[in-house]
Amino acid sequence: MNYTKLLCALTLCVLLCLMVGLVVDQAYAQKTAKEGGLKGDKGLADKKGLAVLGSVKRDIPTASTAQKAIGVGSIFVMIAVVKWL
Repeated sequence: MNYTKLLCALTLCVLLCLMVGLVVDQAYAQKTAKEGGLKGDKGLADKKGLAVLGSVKRDIPTASTAQKAIGVGSIFVMIAVVKWL
């Protein structure tokens, strides 16, 4: 690799880092319950293994039968696309 290619690669890396630094927003800590944020489980850090899963309440809806069938069918479509395209 000659000097100009190395200089171009380093310039692009510096430019990429600069642009990522300018575009990315600040990350802020989660609000406490007093500030209107979510209340966390204080004892969650003390639990070990699968005991953690028993105390966490999840409001995640499950997938319907049609959604599960589409998900499984998409695997076969992906295999066909990779094989023939």
